[in-house]
Amino acid sequence: MGEIRSPYFSLGQNYFGDNSDHIHSPYISYGGEDYHGDYAEIHPPYSSAGDYRGDNAEIHSPYSSAGDYLADNTEIHSEALFHQDISGNSYNAQQFVKHGKAPRRVGGAWNYEQDSDVCIYRVGDRKSKKAMYSPQKISIGPIHNGNRNLNLMERKKSEYYEIFWKDRVSKAGELHGAEDEFWDALKKDEKKIRQCYEDDSHRIENPEDFLGLILYDAVFIFELFLKYSEDEEEFKKDSIMKEPGLRAAIRRDLILLENQLPFFILEKLYKLLPENIKGENTEFKTLACFYFRRHFPSKFSSSATTPLHFTDLVRSLLSFNRKDKSVEQIKSFHSATRLRQAGVKFKVPREHDCLLHVHFHRLRTEFHIPQLQIHGDTESLFRNLMALEKRVYPGQEYICHYINLLSILVVKPKDAKLLMENNIVSYCKDEFVVRDLIYSLASSTTDLHSCYHDIFSAVDDYYKSSWAKNPAYFIEEFFGNFWKGVGTVSAAIFLILTLVQTICAILGLR
Repeated sequence: MGEIRSPYFSLGQNYFGDNSDHIHSPYISYGGEDYHGDYAEIHPPYSSAGDYRGDNAEIHSPYSSAGDYLADNTEIHSEALFHQDISGNSYNAQQFVKHGKAPRRVGGAWNYEQDSDVCIYRVGDRKSKKAMYSPQKISIGPIHNGNRNLNLMERKKSEYYEIFWKDRVSKAGELHGAEDEFWDALKKDEKKIRQCYEDDSHRIENPEDFLGLILYDAVFIFELFLKYSEDEEEFKKDSIMKEPGLRAAIRRDLILLENQLPFFILEKLYKLLPENIKGENTEFKTLACFYFRRHFPSKFSSSATTPLHFTDLVRSLLSFNRKDKSVEQIKSFHSATRLRQAGVKFKVPREHDCLLHVHFHRLRTEFHIPQLQIHGDTESLFRNLMALEKRVYPGQEYICHYINLLSILVVKPKDAKLLMENNIVSYCKDEFVVRDLIYSLASSTTDLHSCYHDIFSAVDDYYKSSWAKNPAYFIEEFFGNFWKGVGTVSAAIFLILTLVQTICAILGLR
């Protein structure tokens, strides 16, 4: 029976111990060595560059290792992090437990089945980008509820609540019993609503408090969206609507993954409203799409399925509706400037279904990429969409694939400048900012499997063709920058002069 107390450091040796070994925080092992122990209990944090081998183990959060975890009958608690495959005992005998989620293999990597109802949660890998996932102006739902920095908008919620019931609903002659209908609907679905949240809904244990929070936030959203769909001159009188910066900040906050209400309950409550209040927006999804319309082209077709929340709605508008797109590994990489040197032209398509609708025309040697408009909340938007995909859409991370595509094309600022000159990227600042943004986003997704693999394959085939490849290589190798160009020209002049001198010498001998 071994017990290792805090701290235990290993710089190149193994730890062996069986029978109820207790490893207290922190256990740190460097040098790629292993921990071997059966019936072990490991407390946070456990960090190792090597493997952990132990049967019947209980590992508490967080468990982090750059190596494999090898064990049978294992229970691994929340926030377990794995950088390689889990192996041991096949893990298909339901002996691996992580919050009751069974692992399955998708695209060569392990993914974990999530509780089917959980769709709103804190983003785990925040690092230095916490602000990208946190609301700036308004809290929606339980996760950021109580944040003192957002108190100003809490007062605005109360104001909107009064306006909604006393002005909008009362004027429609439907005030009597309407609020009670909302409460009844919420009470019936309290359990289902709570199940949408991973943990934070349980911080508000009192049903009245929890449902009151959901009701206030839902009514705020209804009033906001309805105002937004009304006459522009009218909504400019509103304290929120008349300030473009505040409108943009609220729209940004409503897309955050941690700042959501389940879409199903918003849809259900909206259906309880009388038709004369809804006007032309008979469906809540249509109303929501109108509010978020800046994030998708004028021609769009949203998915027929009900989204999980607003983050999911925006993803469905930006992404493919198909779920059967082939995903394979990318094996070739060529930057935008190299492709241009090979004769490829970059163009914005006249029509496209979504932002991700990229196409390469081999005969015309044209790369068609819809325009990406970069603005103040672009990074936050994509980070939240990518966080959603990694958790909810294994094997269908199309937004992540799109960011990887951009990162392959944009290696240097000159690549970003090329895309900006061809209107692929719309941004008022310089190309360095664009390059840095794409690099930063791509750093959070390293998987080279992509739904664009066929496009990269076609581009590579074209690039490798002799009539296209040689000019590209010649220009890049000999005129890639100013000094390369000067050196190439100087060498050419020297060679010519040497040749002339040689010829003159030969003629002189005669």
